Amino acid sequence: MNRLTGQELRIASVIALGGLMAVLDTTIVAVALPQFMTTFNASLTTIQWIVTAYALGMVAAMPLAATFAQRWGARRVYLAALVVFAVSSAAAGLAGDLGWLIAARAVQGLAGGLINPLGMTIGFGTVAPERRGRMTAITGLPLLVGPILGPVLGGVLLDSLSWRALFFITVPPALLAVVGVLRWVPAGTPSAERTPMDLVGGLLLVPGVVAVAYGFSDDSAGAPVRAAIVLAGLALMTAFARRSWRHHAPLLNIRLLRDRTFGRNAAVLVLFAAPYFGSMLLMPAYIQVIRGDSALTSALMMVPGAIGMGISIQITARVLERFGPRIVVGTGLSLAIISTGLTALVIAPDTPYPVLVILGLLQGAGTGAIMMPTIVSAGRNLQGPDLASGSAILPLASTIASAVGTAAVSAVFTGLIATATGGRGLAALSDPAASATLTSDVVSAYRVTLAGVLAVMVIALVVRLRTRPAPAAPVAEPTKVRSAA
Repeated sequence: MNRLTGQELRIASVIALGGLMAVLDTTIVAVALPQFMTTFNASLTTIQWIVTAYALGMVAAMPLAATFAQRWGARRVYLAALVVFAVSSAAAGLAGDLGWLIAARAVQGLAGGLINPLGMTIGFGTVAPERRGRMTAITGLPLLVGPILGPVLGGVLLDSLSWRALFFITVPPALLAVVGVLRWVPAGTPSAERTPMDLVGGLLLVPGVVAVAYGFSDDSAGAPVRAAIVLAGLALMTAFARRSWRHHAPLLNIRLLRDRTFGRNAAVLVLFAAPYFGSMLLMPAYIQVIRGDSALTSALMMVPGAIGMGISIQITARVLERFGPRIVVGTGLSLAIISTGLTALVIAPDTPYPVLVILGLLQGAGTGAIMMPTIVSAGRNLQGPDLASGSAILPLASTIASAVGTAAVSAVFTGLIATATGGRGLAALSDPAASATLTSDVVSAYRVTLAGVLAVMVIALVVRLRTRPAPAAPVAEPTKVRSAA
């Protein structure tokens, strides 16, 4: 039987709780940016750093997770990250000025960037490879649902309490996760080989990924400046890759990408994450600008996708071993492609919301059959230090792909809107005289952008279908779970 034991279920639940706190904080503050502008009397460009500082902190910490786990043990570092996350969340809620808040958010991001890679390392190391799908069905759910639920929860807290509640809300669950880890997660041991930390690799990779993420995610700087930052980041990452390929103990073992199973699945993950997360900005723009409905309505319209994902993840965890990732992920990609194509066909200024809800459920179901099964398939044969590196490489690649995809979708959509409105942008729709004429052009821009999203998803499907499963490597017995209390 591939079901998780009671102890494994408790470990999975604790990891999911910690992961949910880290993921929620990526989007929960988005709805409060206008209020932050008023409270701190600052421009949107400055206020945006409340979001950017957290995102860059996460990206900076992810490459370090594998090395930290090997040197000090995944459980110990995971506990430290949870404690730092709780303390910095409280500090953000108590912030008296904008600088304090941004600094607290940066520390939050550093802790949050360690939580999910280390959680994946702990979860995969707890169970046998054939049960990793069941483990991921629980531990991976926050990674997909959290970004969608964040704006909804943020809107409720902002309306009923204050912006400080956006940060205080994550403190009790983080501390509860600390208690759960101390009680149920085995202590484990750090790596017996005390190899020197790859400091040079860290000085190349960490600034490199931060520069790439910043260049693609921050639109306050001009295009030439952003391009220069991205190119500098890519140069640093290339230098790291060359060094890592030859180094006996690199910060991240990117030689894993040569493995057919890991490399192809990582490619599928990137090719899907980029268009999927990039396209998430289109629906809020459609609802708020074209239809003139509220921000809360646009947030609620993301819920069907979260429901579809949750149901799909639980189903795929049960059928993954029976049908294999090629069929499961291929089916998920097909559902995502169909739902995206249908959305492009039916989207109009007055498309009935029930139709969009159904398409959202379909999109969520497809996504749930793609992301987690792909991660499980990629890490199926990883053990020891390779498991730690793989657990860091996959979320890091997905995060960077999301930033690139969001920037690309935004650039295409904005460019098409500018062409349709003579350079006036979406603001042109506020003119009643021009709105009736321009609305159809904006909808056309939405459809063309979705066509680009669709094309990249088709490429991901081709890569997935061309990937044949590699023979399973011999694996050691899984770590026996025992109480750490």
